[in-house]
Amino acid sequence: MSQNDGPAPVVRLSPKGWRWWLTGHPWVYRDDLAGGEAVAGDLVNVLDHQGRPVGRAIYSAASRIALRFVTREDVPVNREFWQHRWRRALAWRQRVAPEAEARRLIFAEADGFPGLIVDSYAGHLVVQVHHPYWERCLPELQELLHLDATPASITWRNDSEVRLLEGLPQGVETVAGTLPDRILVREGAVQFWVDVRHGQKTGMFLDQRENRQAAAAWAAGEVLDCFSYQGGFALHLAAGARQVTAVETSAAALSQARDNARLNGRDNISWVQQNCFEFLKAAVAAGRRYDLIVLDPPAFARSRGDRRGAHRGYKEINRRALQLLHPGGVLLTCSCSYNVSESEFVGLLREASRDAGRQARLIEHRGASRDHPALLSLPESVYLKCYVLGVD
Repeated sequence: MSQNDGPAPVVRLSPKGWRWWLTGHPWVYRDDLAGGEAVAGDLVNVLDHQGRPVGRAIYSAASRIALRFVTREDVPVNREFWQHRWRRALAWRQRVAPEAEARRLIFAEADGFPGLIVDSYAGHLVVQVHHPYWERCLPELQELLHLDATPASITWRNDSEVRLLEGLPQGVETVAGTLPDRILVREGAVQFWVDVRHGQKTGMFLDQRENRQAAAAWAAGEVLDCFSYQGGFALHLAAGARQVTAVETSAAALSQARDNARLNGRDNISWVQQNCFEFLKAAVAAGRRYDLIVLDPPAFARSRGDRRGAHRGYKEINRRALQLLHPGGVLLTCSCSYNVSESEFVGLLREASRDAGRQARLIEHRGASRDHPALLSLPESVYLKCYVLGVD
């Protein structure tokens, strides 16, 4: 994790690329380069359109994002550089999530590690490498992860679609320690089994950790949890609800959810394997009513081209959820689609409440857990939206 052997390659920005650099955004797209030679994974010196140094970045030869800035300063990017950033990231997690057994330690650009994710589950580290720079220095990265930490194991979870965009191979490998089939972690008052080899992301949706715990305060009476996955929200809600109905299309996820329910001694959750759109439509037709509904769907807009369809999908599930609530009920609704902005999401919620004939009041606006910091200069990192609505 030091600079390249020999002089670092040099890449020059076009005038348009330089103007983009001035915005502070840490990415530069290939169309905004004016010259220079580098290979995938190189750490490069970046010059503006007039030949002035503007920082150092890691280079991708395959992705549309050619440069991801590491620093805008003229400093060596070496072992000490990365050690400082690793210690800074650990210190922040100790400040904002000191007791969390499952938490994110490195969140890519937001922590100054572009293209790298590191999560911890009871001391077992799960790493996602999304850039060829890190792929080229895996031994040094593994050594860094032992600095000021004693991981029980380290697993490369390198099976994400993002790696395909970089031309990187896929695979899952434990490279240090012993990783059990499942890891037991506590999240507030709830315990979960986590399968970091096969579960979504690195095993759990850690960005919703604080929202799941906060949702428990709204639990009462009849509760509906849609897109339940492995029961994250449902298990937190079960303590305060009379009955929870959890809907999920994946049989494997529901099997894990049932195990989690048994682990916590919860017998007031009904697990339903069904498409949530179909369940909501049938529930409206049947005249069912709930006191609290949680909507935590997957990203409906993975690209800008998906936005129109995503708008329709989000509007439909929120409209039907609003129709299903008792007067005085609560809707906790989420979107993890960066390509649907905050203002767009609020707008479609407004349309959904109008079409449902319900008056909705914004009670609380939440985002990702604090161990998932976002860069203001990188709007893509401000992706998770969570709204709590009171419904008349």
